[in-house]
Amino acid sequence: MNKDYQAYSDFKEGVNKGLDLAKCSFEENLEKLSLSFPDDDQVEGVRILENDFNQFLDGITLSKTPNCSEERLDGVHTGFERSKKIFKEFIKESFFPMNT
Repeated sequence: MNKDYQAYSDFKEGVNKGLDLAKCSFEENLEKLSLSFPDDDQVEGVRILENDFNQFLDGITLSKTPNCSEERLDGVHTGFERSKKIFKEFIKESFFPMNT
């Protein structure tokens, strides 16, 4: 197996792990998210939800272990960033379905 293929595979596995960690973080912290806010300030509520979710992910610390390559760690961080974008789109569509 060539090194480039292994690096790609580690990166892709890391992305999947990052997405999975983000999902678990969301589920574990769901009760901490305030889903009720005044109708007249939905924009601010969406911003708060987005910031809270991003803080959950940013609070996850990862360290390189013997079984975890640098490429996999990079993939996990990429998975976190993708999750942030997915969550942002989800809350926008949930609160402003006509604006998307």
